[in-house]
Amino acid sequence: MALIKNEIPILEYDTDSQAVIMPGHHWDYKFCEKAVMLFMESEIEDFVKTHECEVVGKFESVTKIFYVYKTVHSGMEIVFVQAPLGGASSVQIMDQLIAGGVKQIIATGCCGALVEGAEGEFFVPTVALRHEGTSYHYLPPSREIELDEKPIQAIETVLNRAGFYYAKCKTWTTDGFYRETKEMVLYRKEEGYSVVEMECASLAACARKRGVTFGQLLFTADSLANINEHDIRNWGNDTFAVALQLAMDAVVEV
Repeated sequence: MALIKNEIPILEYDTDSQAVIMPGHHWDYKFCEKAVMLFMESEIEDFVKTHECEVVGKFESVTKIFYVYKTVHSGMEIVFVQAPLGGASSVQIMDQLIAGGVKQIIATGCCGALVEGAEGEFFVPTVALRHEGTSYHYLPPSREIELDEKPIQAIETVLNRAGFYYAKCKTWTTDGFYRETKEMVLYRKEEGYSVVEMECASLAACARKRGVTFGQLLFTADSLANINEHDIRNWGNDTFAVALQLAMDAVVEV
């Protein structure tokens, strides 16, 4: 075990996996191995109303309770939970799922487009830029993190089966929503990043640290393809419910 120090605090890293406070320290939930993390709300409520679901856990934060539901999808038990915006908060949920026994996780949510295209197009990230802070608490410093191949293939399988166009991509994970400047957006586009979001690198790092499998399905909401005009479009609202179903299909395939 080693504490690696650095003049820049975000680049400091402790190789010890044991922390003073560990996920699951105040409860004893037991979950099935497959989980879906959903960056949405009303679509979850609609799904719970129209499907047989059971509350099997709850994670309490200072602002909200996140309920963990269990359902049977394609003959297989899975759990699903709303994921909060941002790497730090969503990783807390992931870490608690893992502490309860989850081993395969698919997340889905919207992203900003850096390339021209229609609203609601699907992207499957293969690499995430670590332009946030949370991932540096889980893995040593690096510019990018590669995502696991098996869930990428599972997501591709369900998208192909459903007949959806999609693209594999590099994603820019940031924790500075209001610091996506024109020069920074141009820089990321030149580097080959197709979309921008706020969780993928963080979640991938947590999963890698904990030894579980993780993949993410993204769909475009707003667009930064034209740096002179931020086009909010309809924030991807017509795609959330479809993405929920695809994520559940994908986790079964993993």
